Amino acid sequence: MTIDSDSRLTFEEVYCLQQSGMTTPEIMRTDLDAFERLYDNNQEQFDVWLEKAERLFDRQETLGIKTITCQDADYPSRLKAIGTDAPPMIHLRGNTSLLKRRGVAVIGARSADRMGLEAAYQLGMHYANEGDVVISGLALGCDTMAHEGCLDAGGETIAIVATGLDITHPLENRYLQDRILRNGGLLLSEQLVGTKANPTRLVARNRLQAALSHSVVLAQSPEKGGSMHTMRFGQRYGKNLLAAKFRVPVTLNGGNKILIENNIAEPIEI
Repeated sequence: MTIDSDSRLTFEEVYCLQQSGMTTPEIMRTDLDAFERLYDNNQEQFDVWLEKAERLFDRQETLGIKTITCQDADYPSRLKAIGTDAPPMIHLRGNTSLLKRRGVAVIGARSADRMGLEAAYQLGMHYANEGDVVISGLALGCDTMAHEGCLDAGGETIAIVATGLDITHPLENRYLQDRILRNGGLLLSEQLVGTKANPTRLVARNRLQAALSHSVVLAQSPEKGGSMHTMRFGQRYGKNLLAAKFRVPVTLNGGNKILIENNIAEPIEI
């Protein structure tokens, strides 16, 4: 079902439906008439949500943050494809045209060793040279090196984060965040301004990295590392999965070894 442009909901109205517990596919099908019926039945609660949303979106607009809801024509089709996992809205700073290009997620552990960091950097550079948009998560370690490898190759990169776009997490990557924006990149989050990162939001961020990518490439991760969540999301969404193959197996690349040995990810020789 496609909502007519005159019946599409505002950011604030989509926020209300999200707060009420609706899934993204349900929100996609809710037109203005249906929203007004829901409002009439829950007016007091909806008024609270609408007032809060108006304040938040006014602040985002002041900061130059663009919001796209699941009812908008430019909402990414790759997010629609993941059904109930899709966010009702995404918030953006930077070059939004990158969402229309082929993206490759280059991911890995924060606590990577020298070989893992080098793998992430070289992978970021390689995919940038191939003309792909490099997608990662702005974290320390492999994410940082993937973004930097892409930028050093003259490419463009998307950082998907677990905070509102008024917050840099981790703070040590403020310079990298600014460099991404200066060089035609994009910051993307499903979180509104003022929202801080936590473990649940970091895992949720990982699904967006997988969803928006054509391929998900693991630089280095231990068996139980956070990046393994992203690889599982990639498997769930039918993405092309790859992992760096290390000559010497150690705990820090145990996740790579498992994915390769179980034919879940294609090995990349480094």
